[in-house]
Amino acid sequence: MNNTSLTNDVWDNVTTSSSTDSDDPTQYLANIRDLVIKIIYIIIGTVGVFDNLFVIIVLFLFIKVNEKVGQYFRP
Repeated sequence: MNNTSLTNDVWDNVTTSSSTDSDDPTQYLANIRDLVIKIIYIIIGTVGVFDNLFVIIVLFLFIKVNEKVGQYFRP
């Protein structure tokens, strides 16, 4: 059930598509648009990860401060 022709077909498509796409300006612009969208998604994802890390750090610091302040109010 090993289909080696599939990987060869994909590799042939990758290596030969650049020479035929350069002649078509609409395909070139579509490739640029796809690349820009991927970069925007990467930036949004990275900002989201840093935002979540910031929330976790603030929560951890809140717990630590709460423990320090709470020891003064225990009966």
